[in-house]
Amino acid sequence: MNKNVDCVVVGDIQTNCWLYPLENEGNGPLPCAIIDPGDEAALIISRLKKLNWIPRYIFLTHGHFDHLAALPDLLDFYGKGNSGQDRLAETGIHRLDAHHLGKGALTVHKNSFSAAGGNPAYINSLWKPMPEADILFEEGDSAGPFKVLHIPGHTQGSVAFYDEKAGVLFSGDTLFRGDWGRTDLPGGNEELIQQSLKRLLSLKEEIVVYPGHGPATTIKEERQKFL
Repeated sequence: MNKNVDCVVVGDIQTNCWLYPLENEGNGPLPCAIIDPGDEAALIISRLKKLNWIPRYIFLTHGHFDHLAALPDLLDFYGKGNSGQDRLAETGIHRLDAHHLGKGALTVHKNSFSAAGGNPAYINSLWKPMPEADILFEEGDSAGPFKVLHIPGHTQGSVAFYDEKAGVLFSGDTLFRGDWGRTDLPGGNEELIQQSLKRLLSLKEEIVVYPGHGPATTIKEERQKFL
């Protein structure tokens, strides 16, 4: 099954914000899932308008700032933002990364950015209050068309979103084309990410992988490199 997956590359760290069409629910814009809106909400909104798509879900592969910075503005535009009432798009993140959202999130992101060698003033300059998630994922949950695969290592709550019917996997910062995510930030663990990589690479070889940064790949291509 072919899917017309779209990508907006956003922010200073060039994060892939994936736009994924869902089943048409009737007349009007096509519903979609936004995966990892890392920055530049206006650019994401502009692309959605051009496509005539509207978000039903905003899913996060993990909690790092460069994968969710656009979330407050998107929710303000497509609903009532932090009030949580009449929100058009539901947001979801794994339970173990939920602290990257909500009231204490600013401190979490500043600490993570400092650990990466950055100046936490950068986070202050971009910061807008983060909403709580609507959905806290666990391993094996269903989320729209996806099965949630818990793949810790890059962060404790890193996940992949797997649409088995379409043969599509969104891997976040766990699996890249020819590489994998760093494990030296808070919550990272090299042993766990190696286990997670083995799990992903055991999936069907024809699966198309859409990572958090860089070009798409396939399980077959990556299996040949890693195993």
